[in-house]
Amino acid sequence: MAILIALLWPYAVVTVHSGEIGVKYSPLFGGTVMDRTYSEGLHLLFPWDTIISYNTRLQHEDINIPVLSRGGLSVDMKVSVYFTPIVERVAELHKDIGPDYKEMLIRPIVSSSIRNTVGSYWPEDLYTTAPLKLQDELMVQAVEQMARKPVIIDSIVVRGMSLPEQVNQAIDLKFSAEQEYLRYKYVLLKAGEQMKENYLRAESIRMFQDIVNGGMTDAYLRWAGIEATKELAASNNSKFVIMGGRDGLPVILNMDSDGKGGAPAKKERAPSGETISSHDSAKRLPRDSSGMPDWQALKSRFETLQNSIQKITPRGRNSEVGAGRETNQPTQGAQ
Repeated sequence: MAILIALLWPYAVVTVHSGEIGVKYSPLFGGTVMDRTYSEGLHLLFPWDTIISYNTRLQHEDINIPVLSRGGLSVDMKVSVYFTPIVERVAELHKDIGPDYKEMLIRPIVSSSIRNTVGSYWPEDLYTTAPLKLQDELMVQAVEQMARKPVIIDSIVVRGMSLPEQVNQAIDLKFSAEQEYLRYKYVLLKAGEQMKENYLRAESIRMFQDIVNGGMTDAYLRWAGIEATKELAASNNSKFVIMGGRDGLPVILNMDSDGKGGAPAKKERAPSGETISSHDSAKRLPRDSSGMPDWQALKSRFETLQNSIQKITPRGRNSEVGAGRETNQPTQGAQ
């Protein structure tokens, strides 16, 4: 009995490993047992019976397949499909399909779903479509084709796709052109905003100038001339200040006007035809042989300039005495 048991042990005792489930096949009693499955552990059976184990864990299968996109362009797709058999229907799976159900069921169905889904896309759309959206569409197609088969497809993951090199270059050029267009659009938008900013700045300057010009009276200009004269007098630099304005201000700060809205008066010319300017006097400053200012020549020139100023300066208060009355006395401003 011991020898008989030792010889029949491999045929009478079957082990179902962890993560597996067994289906019994009895050639003497109807073939595949449909109403019972064998879980993990040791099981005794007749020597003429066999148990086929099926893996019930989550499994995956890598599929690399070339498909045609919309327009007839070939696309190489790399997809991983995750699946598991239904434990309660393993006997049905064994009877209808068999242990090689991966090749008989999983690959054909997933490949068909890939062809149907990718065939509805243009090549460039495959790059712009979100991967999750493409995977969801593949999953829906595969589940619909799987129908009532005793296998559950858990998920489908797109690992990669590749187009012909020329098509890739064309798509890259298209994306580059789109980005360049967006950049130019942004540049134009920025230029428009800068134009608005410059317009508002110019408008604010114009309003400021209108307000300032409205308060730019003769009294204000006279006060500003006095302040400038005080600062000029407080300077430590050597200077010549020629006084001869109507209000006792230097010639360069003379506030005389032509009587039209406070506009500056036109340049007066001396009888000799020369325009009197303090800058010209400073440029033609006479000097002696040692390079120092020639004070005698400067005094003579100042007297000549003073006589010229007396001739072109308005008569001021003396004009009120009479239209035909003349006086050779200099005005208060010239003095």
